[in-house]
Amino acid sequence: MSCSIIHHTVRSVLEEDSTAYTAILEMGGVPNMDYAGYCCHVSLNRLRQSLQSPNLTADRLEGLLRRAARKYSYESSSDGWADVMASYLQRHVNANSLQ
Repeated sequence: MSCSIIHHTVRSVLEEDSTAYTAILEMGGVPNMDYAGYCCHVSLNRLRQSLQSPNLTADRLEGLLRRAARKYSYESSSDGWADVMASYLQRHVNANSLQ
């Protein structure tokens, strides 16, 4: 799978999860987890497949998502948050799988 297809797929998963998580919050729901936890719970298998990393753990993914979110909050990027997070995940998951 090409890098751009992986990026697009991961970005789509993150955007879908963000929309669902935001809808829960706006409807007065109080999920027992933050966005990273929600995303991992709902989409771990999709992200494993998209990132071609079948051994990616939920804890590792949550950590990567939180670091990507911090990176996004510190940078004034013209890219949307999903693009930044997808790029971060793709770079760091693939880099770690080669070690």
